Amino acid sequence: MNARITLLTFALIAAMLAVACGDGEKKTTTATAAATKQDDHGRGENHDEHAEGAAGGLTRVTLSPEAYRTAAIRTEAVRAELAGGIGEDLIVPAQVEYDPSHVAIISSRTPGRIERLLVVAGDRVSAGQTVALLSSREYVTAQNEVLQATRRAAALAGTQDEQGARAIAEAARRRLRMLGVSPGEIARLERTGEPRNELAIPAPFSGSIMEAGALVGEAVESGQKIFKLADLAIVDVVAAVPERAVPLVFRGQKALIGLAAFPHMQMSGTVEHIRDQLNPETRSVAAVIHTSNPGGRLRPGMFATARLEVRHQPISRDLGAAAERVAPLLSIASTAVVVDGEKRFAFVEVAERTFERRELQVVSLTPAGSSEPVTSRVGVRNGLAAGERVVVNGAFTLKSELGKAGLGHDH
Repeated sequence: MNARITLLTFALIAAMLAVACGDGEKKTTTATAAATKQDDHGRGENHDEHAEGAAGGLTRVTLSPEAYRTAAIRTEAVRAELAGGIGEDLIVPAQVEYDPSHVAIISSRTPGRIERLLVVAGDRVSAGQTVALLSSREYVTAQNEVLQATRRAAALAGTQDEQGARAIAEAARRRLRMLGVSPGEIARLERTGEPRNELAIPAPFSGSIMEAGALVGEAVESGQKIFKLADLAIVDVVAAVPERAVPLVFRGQKALIGLAAFPHMQMSGTVEHIRDQLNPETRSVAAVIHTSNPGGRLRPGMFATARLEVRHQPISRDLGAAAERVAPLLSIASTAVVVDGEKRFAFVEVAERTFERRELQVVSLTPAGSSEPVTSRVGVRNGLAAGERVVVNGAFTLKSELGKAGLGHDH
């Protein structure tokens, strides 16, 4: 009787344990499903999917439609092109100077005293215009010699001495021309027979009076500066090319000139020559750029910026490391690059609203020696392929979201 009761007791206990185990397993499964459901509708609301990298760090993030719109994500395709076509020009500081072939010193060819100055610095003059009047004994003497010689030649006309008299008269005229007297003035002298007391000093070409070098009443010697004249229709822009960038510059190279005084205006020109001497203080070589100057806006002494088109440099030139620029290179907008310590990343669109973080090796597209960046793009050595789409707006938002997801993943 007691044995039967013991067996029934053990059976009852075993049945109760079986029921308890089944209920516990069911509750565990339900809790797991609930947790999974919570993840899908909780954190998955903004981060539906996360992928881990080889080191265990999260590298992929998927945004919900609402989060995608809020982040204002914009993508752009990775370009594969010649580096020279990306816009890598050499930008260097420069200064406006006179074109030496368009500058002249106005002076007298004979000693005398300045009686009148008809222009002042800053005036524009035309070719042949009288800029000063000079009283000169030599000028008066030369005029009288012409009058005497021409009268004697006229008196000896038809005689055997006529030819000699004419030669003397021509020599007297030549002396006047050497003093700067115009043929028209010599003709007037012979026609009227009246010499002038003041020698007219003319401008040799049209231009602007840049400097005045003498005063009224001042005695001047032959060749002494009275005015400095410059034709500013053509000027030189002298670019200071750093020593390390000299191989990128050559004669005939196209250039764009920017002015600090007129930031929205650009002028074009070409490199006329490269000066042989290196400036030991600035460690730069002067590249002289000829450019037209409509309206005379370029004034000598102005600071400027010269943008030299490196992309058009012949590949056959010995450029050393610069020859690398003819090789194909991937490029992306600089706004696509995310900085994390010493590393550089970009987010690549791998699916709809899904982005993968890629580590990059980027290179500058600005040639060595440029005083400022010349393009808003950077070159990419590895990490991307041509045609992939990278995030150019909203990358920092993705970085932040990926960081928050990483914290949740650690816990």
